[in-house]
Amino acid sequence: MTARTMPAAGDRVSVRAGEWQPSPGIVGQTYHDLRVVSVHESHDPAYAWVYAHGVDCAWESADCTAPWCFELLVAVDVLAATAAGDRP
Repeated sequence: MTARTMPAAGDRVSVRAGEWQPSPGIVGQTYHDLRVVSVHESHDPAYAWVYAHGVDCAWESADCTAPWCFELLVAVDVLAATAAGDRP
């Protein structure tokens, strides 16, 4: 199986309810616009860990003391479609 291209650091990813999990097995119920810090494999091949800031996040300032503000499992299909430009 070929590895899929994932969003890079700084890319914007929008996730809708049902496309992400705050922890394994718990389905996210809200919408988030994220600015990717990094993407990592998870134990579930359908999801990848995404470390990110919100696009309006105050932590993106020069005073930021946190490396990221969101740690979510995001559906790999959503990430691959975003990286391919097939999804806003």
